[in-house]
Amino acid sequence: MKLIDECKKLEQKMIETRRRLHRCPEIGDELPLTREAVCAYLDEAGIPYRKNSLDDGVIVDICGKEGGKTLAFRADMDALHVEEETPVPFRSQIPGQMHACGHDAHTAVLLAVAEMLHSCRDRFRGTARLLFQTGEETATGALNMLREGALEGVDAILCMHVASMDEKGFRTGNIAAVPGPVSSFKDKFIIRVKGKGAHGAYPHKGIDPIAVAARIHIAFDELCAREIRTDIPAVLTVGSFVAGEDHNTIPETAEMKGSIRTQDEAVSEFLLRRMREICEYTAKAFGAEAEFVHIKGSRAVFNDPALCQVLWRAVKKEWGEDRLLTAYSAPRMGSDDFANYASKVPGVYFHLQTANPEKGIFGGGHTPRFHLDEDALLGGLVTYVATALEYLA
Repeated sequence: MKLIDECKKLEQKMIETRRRLHRCPEIGDELPLTREAVCAYLDEAGIPYRKNSLDDGVIVDICGKEGGKTLAFRADMDALHVEEETPVPFRSQIPGQMHACGHDAHTAVLLAVAEMLHSCRDRFRGTARLLFQTGEETATGALNMLREGALEGVDAILCMHVASMDEKGFRTGNIAAVPGPVSSFKDKFIIRVKGKGAHGAYPHKGIDPIAVAARIHIAFDELCAREIRTDIPAVLTVGSFVAGEDHNTIPETAEMKGSIRTQDEAVSEFLLRRMREICEYTAKAFGAEAEFVHIKGSRAVFNDPALCQVLWRAVKKEWGEDRLLTAYSAPRMGSDDFANYASKVPGVYFHLQTANPEKGIFGGGHTPRFHLDEDALLGGLVTYVATALEYLA
């Protein structure tokens, strides 16, 4: 029986698992409902596992025949602070939280991978290690996994992420695996502006922190446009701006949160330095104070060329060459804490196209209407299992 046909037997179960996880999105490192669902699946399949002590992560080792290497797989399980607006019957049951980045699909696919590899463990040598990780969005989960010893004895690691990509000819269910840089460096920041509160009718008696923060925001817009070479990818985003509560009061403080993304750490350092200067001198010019807090985030993911070749061979063998994208037309500016693994052992971070314009499914990650074509998930399952059998042959 062909591998695709074997995987199809688990397709509906995989989709149902994804929907169950989608209903109970959880944030950060404490994911009790999610871990319960993962462990219940593994228990039912008769697959042993161990729970992390530092968070709600789970590690599974599936041992094949003696000898061979250890290939790891990572699925992230956490969700986002987003209020879901998708018209699906299995929408989030937790207000203000949503699987708006597809981590529920990642987890469901890797659970199916575990079941497949457990059933065919006489067909490979070595070990398949599956990491069900917390806190990707908070950049804490991979670090916890490393502290739990998740990479001990591991020779290489794979990770799939769902995608809504505009690459020409890249259709639903297709796989993109590109050697070299496939994500960006990401740093987060918080800016707290302290002014002087006053009655809205008498602004001259106060120092308006909203006005100061707004000028800082506008100055940030010019940084990437005017101080970074146009051929160097760099993105600066302010995602939160909070100040005051009343219509007739100048508040004491204003706060902004955001992130910068680059593919060169030196560019990140330059932007962070200039942002500090803008905050300091803009606030001083208006008699206010500004605190700039830098939170170091994920580093860039670099795909190992040799491991990419293994994945390419596996995909071509099972799906055919037309299902595979091996180069991007533009830099990928997303980030992922998978970089913490791929910086220590050879890794490949590949994308599965889950957008489907023909069905009106466009993806839109990190938005309230994020949606994916569940028919595409079979492509992720086949790619994982085929690559494992190729690598651990």
